[in-house]
Amino acid sequence: MKKIGIQGWFLAEPRTGIGQHTLGLAKELAKKNRVTIVSPRHMRIPGLKIVDVKPPWWIFPTGLRKWYWERIQAPSALNQMDLDWEYYPYPTPLRKKPTHNKRAMTVHDLILWKDKRYAGNFLKRKYHGLARHSLLYMDKVFTVSQAVHDELNIPNAIILPNGIPPVPKHLKVFIDDNLLVYLGGYDIRKNVPELLDEFANLKKDFPKMRLALIGSPRHRSRYYPDFQLPKGAYLTGAIPDKKVYELLAEAFAFVHFSDAEGFNIPLLQAMELGCPAIVRDIPVNREVSRGTALFLSDSQKHPLIDKIKMLRNTAFSENISRKEMAAAKSFSWKKSAQIFIKTLEK
Repeated sequence: MKKIGIQGWFLAEPRTGIGQHTLGLAKELAKKNRVTIVSPRHMRIPGLKIVDVKPPWWIFPTGLRKWYWERIQAPSALNQMDLDWEYYPYPTPLRKKPTHNKRAMTVHDLILWKDKRYAGNFLKRKYHGLARHSLLYMDKVFTVSQAVHDELNIPNAIILPNGIPPVPKHLKVFIDDNLLVYLGGYDIRKNVPELLDEFANLKKDFPKMRLALIGSPRHRSRYYPDFQLPKGAYLTGAIPDKKVYELLAEAFAFVHFSDAEGFNIPLLQAMELGCPAIVRDIPVNREVSRGTALFLSDSQKHPLIDKIKMLRNTAFSENISRKEMAAAKSFSWKKSAQIFIKTLEK
């Protein structure tokens, strides 16, 4: 049994990839290990020991509160605990400070470090520079996929894949041939405006088709471009996991136009239910789907129509579903927890 302390800033944001990683991995680790999570918010989650470490909201402006908590408060709280390991579920601007605990950190992607679309002001660039530099202070480094591992170029980093929230038991599956589902964020790389343009064009050939977009845009800015919903497309807002799975089980296909991902948990959720996935042809989508998804080609003018027409062949669609469901079995939080503990024991 290991004594593990986890930095839990994103525990209260379960819709984010890092939030799902923190919660899913912590729950599985806590079954056989002593896990303590430090959180900036008061939270109670069955099966988890959560210690409130509240940021000094009255001292710092909004942009610096998270930075101070990640760099000073959370590490100090973890360092005072009787632990074998401190775990940081994402890169944070840690100081090179002596600690009696060993430290591990996971890299989910390099998008904010390398993608010029996300280049921010001086403070943001400084934050991300310090966060990346903190990898030098880690005893163990993980990446969520082989694609991120290759891009990060730290040979001894260990691949720690993500899992998905539990699928409800006795989920009714009734496929609607006219329903497409998108699940994910709305920032630049997700290319939601492009998806909506493709959907509007698709409606010319399939006028009864509908598109459900699960999730809510955080705000409108240059990072979150505005968009207009064409006829037949609608926002569901943020909905519970059970409802997410119900929509995916009902959908004719899952569509995802994102051009950069670290792991793509929504793709895995669709695969688990055998919902045929139509995704951008990027390395991580081929990795997670084990090549079973339908990949969008940038060379085609309207690639979505072509894929929908292919899936209208029932035998073809059912074959895709079977292969996806089999590939999805490669991933689970239980398997990830086993990798995590095995790595820490070496």
